[in-house]
Amino acid sequence: MKYVQKDDEEKDVALSPAKQNESSSTRRSLKNGISHRNTFPAFTIKLGISVLVALGCLFEIMANKNRYAKSWKGQSNQEQRRVSPNNKSQLKTDFSPQKLSANMDDPRVLNIHVVPHTHDDVGWLKTVDQYYYGLNNTIQHVCVKDILDTAVASLLEHESRTFTYVESKFFSMWWNQQTDAVKDSVRYLVANKQLSFSNGGWSMHDEAATHFMGMIDQTTLGHEFLKRELGVIPKVGWQLDPFGHSASQASLFTHKMGFDALFFGRMDYQELRLRQLQRSCEGLWNASENLDDSTIFWGLTGSYVGNYGNPQGFCFDEVRCGDPSLLPMNKSALVSHMTDFLDLIRVQADMSQGNHIMITMGSDFHYQHASYNYANLDKLILSLNMFQGLGIIDIPEIFSPRFEQVNIFFSSPEYYTKCKHDELLKTQRDKTVNGIRKVEYGIKKDDFFPYADREHGFWTGYFTSRASLKRHERVGSSFLLAARQIETMADVDGAPCDCDEMDAAIYELEDALGVIQHHDGVSGTAKQHVANDYSKRLQKGIDAAVSVTSAKLGRLVFGLNATIDNLTLCQKLNETVCDVSQAGTHEPNSTTVSVIVYNALGQPRWTPILLPVSSAGLYSVRSGGDPNSTATIISSLPSLKSTATGAASFVLPLDTGVLPALGAKMYQVAFIGGSDSQSIDDDEPFLDSVTTEQRILASESDSRKEDVEYSNGLVTAVFDGTTGELKSITASNFTLEASHEWGYYTSWDYNIDGKYESDKQNSGAYIFRPSSPDQKLITVKPKSANFQQTAGFMEVHIEYDEPWIQSTYRILPGQPHLEVEYTVGPIPVADGVGKEVVSRFWSPIKSSGTFYTDSNGREFMERRKNYRPSWDLDVYEPVAGNYYPVNAAIYVEDESKTSGFAIAVDRSQGGASLHDGSIELMVHRRTLADDSRGVGEPINETDGGVTPYPPFGNATRYGRGLVVRGKHRIMVGGKGGATLARSMMDSSFADPLVFVGSSKGMQGLSVQASSITGIGKDLPANVMLITRRRWTDATSSKSEKQFLIRLGHQYGLGEDDELSNPAAVDLVDCLPEYEITEVVELTLSGNQKIEDWEKSRLVWTASASLSSNGTSIDLKDTAVELQPMDIRTFRVTVKS
Repeated sequence: MKYVQKDDEEKDVALSPAKQNESSSTRRSLKNGISHRNTFPAFTIKLGISVLVALGCLFEIMANKNRYAKSWKGQSNQEQRRVSPNNKSQLKTDFSPQKLSANMDDPRVLNIHVVPHTHDDVGWLKTVDQYYYGLNNTIQHVCVKDILDTAVASLLEHESRTFTYVESKFFSMWWNQQTDAVKDSVRYLVANKQLSFSNGGWSMHDEAATHFMGMIDQTTLGHEFLKRELGVIPKVGWQLDPFGHSASQASLFTHKMGFDALFFGRMDYQELRLRQLQRSCEGLWNASENLDDSTIFWGLTGSYVGNYGNPQGFCFDEVRCGDPSLLPMNKSALVSHMTDFLDLIRVQADMSQGNHIMITMGSDFHYQHASYNYANLDKLILSLNMFQGLGIIDIPEIFSPRFEQVNIFFSSPEYYTKCKHDELLKTQRDKTVNGIRKVEYGIKKDDFFPYADREHGFWTGYFTSRASLKRHERVGSSFLLAARQIETMADVDGAPCDCDEMDAAIYELEDALGVIQHHDGVSGTAKQHVANDYSKRLQKGIDAAVSVTSAKLGRLVFGLNATIDNLTLCQKLNETVCDVSQAGTHEPNSTTVSVIVYNALGQPRWTPILLPVSSAGLYSVRSGGDPNSTATIISSLPSLKSTATGAASFVLPLDTGVLPALGAKMYQVAFIGGSDSQSIDDDEPFLDSVTTEQRILASESDSRKEDVEYSNGLVTAVFDGTTGELKSITASNFTLEASHEWGYYTSWDYNIDGKYESDKQNSGAYIFRPSSPDQKLITVKPKSANFQQTAGFMEVHIEYDEPWIQSTYRILPGQPHLEVEYTVGPIPVADGVGKEVVSRFWSPIKSSGTFYTDSNGREFMERRKNYRPSWDLDVYEPVAGNYYPVNAAIYVEDESKTSGFAIAVDRSQGGASLHDGSIELMVHRRTLADDSRGVGEPINETDGGVTPYPPFGNATRYGRGLVVRGKHRIMVGGKGGATLARSMMDSSFADPLVFVGSSKGMQGLSVQASSITGIGKDLPANVMLITRRRWTDATSSKSEKQFLIRLGHQYGLGEDDELSNPAAVDLVDCLPEYEITEVVELTLSGNQKIEDWEKSRLVWTASASLSSNGTSIDLKDTAVELQPMDIRTFRVTVKS
């Protein structure tokens, strides 16, 4: 019998994959099963085997199925010893297709790779700890510990079985609780190719709301663990669940990570339908126009229907599924069931090329009772081979004309990839094989954003969801960059080595950041209590790292015997809160506040800061620690209105001057009194040795009529003198008329907007859907403006008719951009309507419907309104369907690239250009309906928390709606938008860090070094020092130190006349305080030598070469060349 799918059934499968015993409202029901890891085919029965033997095996399984319930903890020491890795004779040292089956290379034999796996979210409906330990099961019955316990036990039962795992965070938690005997057995399973790891990051990171720095760090953390404990180097990317896939995921986080392929479950439903018809559900992907030879193999999972789980009806998980078990079936039922299974396999095979397909057997948190899963899988494999051998199932009838036999066996993503590669090479050599069509894969050049799973279901809301959490992640990632740099600076003479303490503190931050990169973490798609846990973990990690970093920085600046004991990082500058500086500025002439400003970039920078202070009036500012040096007198400014607890009413505009590369400068600040700053006379001297440059202009909007022009010599902005609205921006002799407005879209809610029973798609945590598809932005009008200027700082404060929106335009000394700081919230929902808040800029640039967004902070992707490069788009949501993720910057330009308009963001947001010359960014959202993708609650954040979940409460929010504050940096110019955007991206990611301490009196503390730097020579303007950290691996020795150095070229080809050229860096300048003895280039995650990877990698195109983008270097040459957009990683050994 053959499987025929009706058109309406086909549509249903594409839109909403089979449920796995989950509520129909859950996203995971839309995702279905899936997992990850690299496994090798460990079990297959040749078609020529005796039927009696097959029957005997089958009967043994049926008769002894209870035996599979034996848990790992119940095994005897003798049983554990029998799998000792010391018994090398047991290991499968060579699994070639020829040894597995004589028919595997026959194009008329369909090879079915069965890949058991589990997909374990590192937080989603429950927290990380709740998932691992099986707590809070009233929300979701899950225990990851049980998964790993029973999966390992099941693998030890039969060496034919395989299992793929992904999330190193969970595996490390489990591993650290095991005995040495258990660890040895696990190492045996790895060596025997039964237990394999795909991806291998700390979590399965998101691809839309993540920055490349966080993605690199979390993957490196996981790969470090796997290499250290198991000797594992993952070979396959396994991004099953993220909601769209980025170009950087293909070029950097697959190819440069050393992966040969990338597998994922989700794809836009329109593209999926097309690929199903074109037999192109697998292919090649070359998403980078800059990186040579970055082509990878990609493939869908989950039967190619948009998910990553079991074939429909064949989910054998005792806890998570309700499909029939094979174990009690009689022969007749089993034959019928196996025939149904083969019908599904036929459908999948017809959507791909070649004679290998992968069946993902598993999904979210599957294998909690792994013995049950494996008993069913054993019976599935044995039964199919037996019924085929006996002729009970007619294979040619089902698979004609392509296949005459099937070969089914346990496998892994890694082995499946190798088989697909071998098959491609064979068909390229043979052209045609006995009339069977040649395998030819198309090459995809674009990415997989935005993702939609139905006409009105665009997953573009999560680009912005939980805006505060997204900012918190970016702050943590930026601080980790600086903390590692400060840790690696040579300490002052006589200082005790606190390396272990610093490593432990920084690891706590690495761990938290690795967890939050998860695709339900920084994406903002977890339940509220889980989002709170992410933030709590991250803040705990930041606080731990701040403690040790402040101590080290204090020694470097003030010396070993410094008496400053409250030096700490001002973490809440965006809320106008800094406890130490506020406490030290209550009374005049009583306290000196020491301010250390650290620059983590490899180039000098000029970035003034606004320091929260308690008192209005005059402040003495000295650079360095000499109390006799000339002070500058500065007046405070009123701060923005803030709802934060303890927010300062005033800020001190502190011009730091030029900060050294990878270094810091120190300032002594003291409040000296004075009255209202407006009373200052410019000609009045302050003290005998004081110079001052002081001007204050402040007025309400009704006292001004003419336009106001502010300029710092680099950028000029003109504002309406009455409303404060932006009118034009000038930079580099290029003037662009520009305007800015605030507004919001109302969120689609079925109970309000629904017209048809079949259309219940709400706007929620994942989905952005305006109340009508072509809804116009509901704009708000400015109500009042306040203009302020002092010490080179120029600001325009605007309040609007909607009191929950405020914005400030700011021009700072030495900055070539216009800064827009906004405060949004609490978003009002008393009217029962959700709202999605947008900041929109207008310009006259003729952009022809085209705009550009970054891919995880790396390459820019061209976007066109109502267009997809890979298929002809049917437009159902002209607003939501044109939103794309913006992780670092977005820009528009004219066709000749002679005028550009660019905006850099301080966190990931959704962005679009719905009209020529315009750019809009969604900065905050609050919805009142769930979007039926599994999280089970709206994105309704409040500042008071949430009550317990059912059955102990009703998850009620209390407190006010969340207030979000953020910044956009604006640049214009008579050049391409990419050049403008690139110049702001690194500085937006790594804002200067402000450390503050205090001491009694006006003299301040003695200073050992008022300015420090950790770099020998400024890096080129187009290079970022992505990582400088201590490093330990198998090559480390006590007599030497090792560091991991990553350098990134920050420009793409053709983006700038000068900065798009290759860049040269000498590694000696990256570690000037040390004598380098060895340099080895590694893959991006640092888990293997680049030369070793190049020898073993799978090359997918005939034009590919076995060389890296740069030139590998040896001990005698520390000079590094970086090609556009490349990132290179080095292990540097130095003398202790």
